[in-house]
Amino acid sequence: MSIALLITDRDVQPLRRAIEAEIQGVTPVWIYPDIPKPEWVEMAVVWKHPPEVLRAFPNLGLVSSLGAGVEHILNDATLPPGLRITRIVDESLTTSMRNYVLMAVLSIHKQLRFYLSNQQEARWEKPIQIEIPLRIGMLGMGALGGSIAASLAGLGFEVLGYSRSPKDIPGVRCLHAGDTTIAGFVRQINLLVCLLPRTADTESILNYKVFRHMPKGSYLINVARGAHLYEKGLLDAMEDGYIREAWLDVFSEEPLPEKHPFWRHPGIVITPHIASITNQENAAKIIAENYRRWKEGQELLFEVDEKKGY
Repeated sequence: MSIALLITDRDVQPLRRAIEAEIQGVTPVWIYPDIPKPEWVEMAVVWKHPPEVLRAFPNLGLVSSLGAGVEHILNDATLPPGLRITRIVDESLTTSMRNYVLMAVLSIHKQLRFYLSNQQEARWEKPIQIEIPLRIGMLGMGALGGSIAASLAGLGFEVLGYSRSPKDIPGVRCLHAGDTTIAGFVRQINLLVCLLPRTADTESILNYKVFRHMPKGSYLINVARGAHLYEKGLLDAMEDGYIREAWLDVFSEEPLPEKHPFWRHPGIVITPHIASITNQENAAKIIAENYRRWKEGQELLFEVDEKKGY
């Protein structure tokens, strides 16, 4: 029996070695497409896996995402029935994401792009307003969103959170779907941070109808999924003055096409999906532990609720 790594966007030899060290060589770990015996594969670790590949393994019982997101698994129309699905929840992921969001928030607050532009033109100039007052809204208050909201509140920012169910985080005004709508939520903020999971209900949730309820000159940070953002809606909202600046780390098509209008937009900051990168050694520990638990019929770590989508 074996574990297959179906990961197409990075070198996973370090992950393979780390898993083998954790399981002490009891089970072979194969890297796609070099799967010599598909019938041996009991567990697959996937990220951007090829379409239909999972059904090639007749004895597959457990699938793990290499990251926190699982939509690439749940959206696979050829996913065999009855699979157990898990994801990676790791403190290092939370730390990386928190640091990215803090970087973006502080850059907006202190108007870093204004000074970088001045430096390029050797212009010594101070803005009329040195620090931008921010009322930060966290859309999505799971493990990542809740931790980041608390960190921002700890820095003295006014922070509101919005989630499907009630939350209680010290220093954060937590709202949920029973309190108000998303439109009612964003009316109260001028910086929106998206950390939602991707589900059928959250696709294109960042759209013009939402942006137009925000005060003019507001800000956006999207570090969740590219599918959350309706791209034309953002461009229209920036044209109409609702969104002044957007920090985007995720996109509906990656890599972002060379001729995409985001590249040349003066109000958009682009990073290439690097806000939070899985630590392969930490992931290997979780993968190996879940494989052991699955073999022994024990409760799995970070198992996905397919109805919720995360």
